Amino acid sequence: MKISLEWLKEYVDYNGSLEQLEEIFTNVGFPVEGRLQVGDDWMLDVEITSNRPDCLGHIGLAREVAAVTGAAFRMPEVSFTEHGRDICEWTSVQNDAPQYCSRYTARIIDGVQAGPSPDWMRRRLETIGLRGISNVVDITNYVLMEIGQPLHSFDFARLREGRIVVRTALPGEQIELIDHSKIELKENMLVIADAAAPVALAGVMGGLASEVGDETRTVLLESAHFAPLNIRRTSRSLTLASESSFRFERNVDMEMLEWASRRAAGLLAELAGGKVAPGIIDVGPGPVEKENVQMRMSRLKKLVGIAYDSEFVLGLFERLGLSPRYDGSDAITCTIPSWRGDLTREVDLIEEVIRIHGYGNVPTEPKIHITVKTADAYQRIRGKVGTLLNGCGFFETINVSFVEDRHLKLFAEEGFEPVRVKDLSRRSNNALRASLLGSLVNARKRNQDAGNERCDFYEIAAVHRPTDDGEELPRETIKLGLITDGGFRYLRGVIEATLGGLDRTAKLKYTPAKISWAEDGTGAELAINGQVVGRAGQAGGDIIDAFDLNSGVCLTEIDFGPLVQLEGRTARLDPIMRFPAVTRNLSLILDENVIWAEIEAAIWDLAPENLREVQFVGVYRGAGMEPGQKSLTLSMVFRRADETLRHEQVDEYQEKILATLREKFQAQLRA
Repeated sequence: MKISLEWLKEYVDYNGSLEQLEEIFTNVGFPVEGRLQVGDDWMLDVEITSNRPDCLGHIGLAREVAAVTGAAFRMPEVSFTEHGRDICEWTSVQNDAPQYCSRYTARIIDGVQAGPSPDWMRRRLETIGLRGISNVVDITNYVLMEIGQPLHSFDFARLREGRIVVRTALPGEQIELIDHSKIELKENMLVIADAAAPVALAGVMGGLASEVGDETRTVLLESAHFAPLNIRRTSRSLTLASESSFRFERNVDMEMLEWASRRAAGLLAELAGGKVAPGIIDVGPGPVEKENVQMRMSRLKKLVGIAYDSEFVLGLFERLGLSPRYDGSDAITCTIPSWRGDLTREVDLIEEVIRIHGYGNVPTEPKIHITVKTADAYQRIRGKVGTLLNGCGFFETINVSFVEDRHLKLFAEEGFEPVRVKDLSRRSNNALRASLLGSLVNARKRNQDAGNERCDFYEIAAVHRPTDDGEELPRETIKLGLITDGGFRYLRGVIEATLGGLDRTAKLKYTPAKISWAEDGTGAELAINGQVVGRAGQAGGDIIDAFDLNSGVCLTEIDFGPLVQLEGRTARLDPIMRFPAVTRNLSLILDENVIWAEIEAAIWDLAPENLREVQFVGVYRGAGMEPGQKSLTLSMVFRRADETLRHEQVDEYQEKILATLREKFQAQLRA
């Protein structure tokens, strides 16, 4: 943004040096990148951040100087006399694209006499690099660089039927712009048209057909608000930029555009002899209620580290035009003016205080005091679980929390509705995942496509479900998810090894359960010390088909909270036993409905002190088995710490166990 020092002083009583002015701009966040003397004036090239479009004009920067120095700030006086027919008798405005043009105003100035601009105007424009053309054109450029609101003047006589239509371009339409370039318009581009064809590329550049010239006598003056995204898209698509598009892309002040229209009309009446028609056509929303933002003095002190006096802060806010109101104890409420759309939160007001007061006034200490915070239980257990799983050959994955509906539904219960983003423009991947399993299977698929046939993955992350009581925030839970190609027994071994690494005394139990995403007969609920913490199983055919996997995978998802609670348990270390173990394998004929968990529980209930391990070996169904029966093979390990067990002792233990299994399950020993 190039500004003229002479021009700036019209709005603020600044008497300091040029160097001091540069320092002021730099300290409030607008560094000066260069300066150049032009005659008796100075040009300053000031960098304006994208969130401050109000400073893309001399008036906005004058407000900043006044706020810092306390100097008087003044807006230009606007006055003119209206003559002749009402504007509604001259023209009309039809807005067919309100999504791209939220407000459009039009004035008629009749009887203008095109000619050279006065010296003071031409000199100021040339100081900032704009060439003087004529008084009619220079006035719109002058107001643009004064308040930051782009304007456009149409030669009213060249508008067919004398009316304006705001719309998007039609297929195949073309326009010749004032720089004599001919462009073919795309359907999403916003244009200003008359009754027949486009006469301007909205917010970017005017058309040659309606350009004002020496013969122009009646001007239709446009001042509007266009959607920044649409203007940016049009400008980039055509590689066509202008001072107007630069400002529209950063969002102009919707309320001040009417003042800019009055300002330009007054100058056209004063400098070009025009007569302003009574009234204004204003197509758009009515007055918008200003937002109020509150700031606590206690919060200001806590964040900045300075105990400011309330009168000082009130004066600073007053100079910024925020109309502050103090409750006498702690809170200051500010009414945000239309040109400060960047002020929406308490912290924004706090930043304004220190920005205007000066960052150099923040107290500093010669030493930096750093408090080292030790890892909490979650971080410690997370690191330990990751190390244990890495040792089992698993790789960690980090996935995006948003998933597609088709993947979400595969792992959700029927009728489940996830938490979604409110932005409807996000058409896919707009649901927060309620399970980690879809992301893990998707990661497995990507590795399969890359030729990595065996990759076991885990992820520790949050999942989100809507709350039952309708609260705004969803319920967040940390989960541990695993996926492997190694089969269910391998997955079980990994889970047991991980749990054992956290607490060797913890009891892990599997209970068969029907799980929607698991193959029939493979699903199980996992319980730690009697508390159900997750589910495991082999992925069903729907999962394999949906992700187009080459082979089956096994999955588990476990609540991470119960694992964190295992921290602090004291593990008992037993010495390595010196005496050999005795292993007995039993093949039992059982009814089909008897499950392994029941057999295991019955053995441990009766177990003598010398029983060390009970392991599932396999199940046989086939020749030799009666219908409704199966053969289950298990292995038991017996061992004493102080002597070698005799086979007669193990036989006695085995007989007691077999007797119990016969009584409870009608089990028969298979020959």
